[in-house]
Amino acid sequence: MKYSLKELRARLCLTQAEMAENLGVSTQTYNSWENDFSKVKMKDALKIAKLCGISIDEFKF
Repeated sequence: MKYSLKELRARLCLTQAEMAENLGVSTQTYNSWENDFSKVKMKDALKIAKLCGISIDEFKF
């Protein structure tokens, strides 16, 4: 199964601001990823996968 950013964030019970802080990006950047205004770069996708405890293959980016 592939998880969206919103699904992953919900699993961690974090706000967008908290997720952004954990990933070291601005809330605006995170929001643009979650709402498909911009694409997640591979280096950030790896951080997201690590934070969420999933493999990169399970992340829909």
